[in-house]
Amino acid sequence: MMDSPARQHARLRQRVHAVMTTAMRADPHAIDSFIGEAVQGRLDSYSCGLVREARRLVLACGAGLDAVLTVHRPGCDPHGQEICLGCGTPDCRTLRRVSDALAAYAVRPMLVDRAEAWRRADAHLGRGPLLIEEFEDGFIARPFAHDAEGALLVVDRHTGALSRWPRLPSAELIEHYRRYGRGEL
Repeated sequence: MMDSPARQHARLRQRVHAVMTTAMRADPHAIDSFIGEAVQGRLDSYSCGLVREARRLVLACGAGLDAVLTVHRPGCDPHGQEICLGCGTPDCRTLRRVSDALAAYAVRPMLVDRAEAWRRADAHLGRGPLLIEEFEDGFIARPFAHDAEGALLVVDRHTGALSRWPRLPSAELIEHYRRYGRGEL
């Protein structure tokens, strides 16, 4: 069964985001230091240059792929059928080729762990201690104080994306989040 353009597009965005996030997390100073101290003399100048420039190259390629995904995005034709807005077809060859290329090089979304979920939620909320509850699709971030007001955050395990949710019991919030992920909300 062929994925819908919306589902295919969402999965590709996750993969491109994962590549860019991995590159952004890399410390360019540590890479330069490593090459300067440990690798010099063991790698040829071309290999050293590639390692030095890898972060920048990955970010540039990721930005280029993001531009492609901005053009080839899901929408509906005049009859309500889901199509690629870039091609006007229900089966976008561009998305399929990008997907095949990423699969050929085993590009997978880098999963967000509990520590990264806490860091993202803390940076966003900044209201003191947080409780982080893990579930299959991500993490629920709640302010530690039970009487604290405001929305909860869900940190998506696959993309790291933050979304605000009303205060709901965990099981109910998880079910709403899954429905949201399937495009049902």
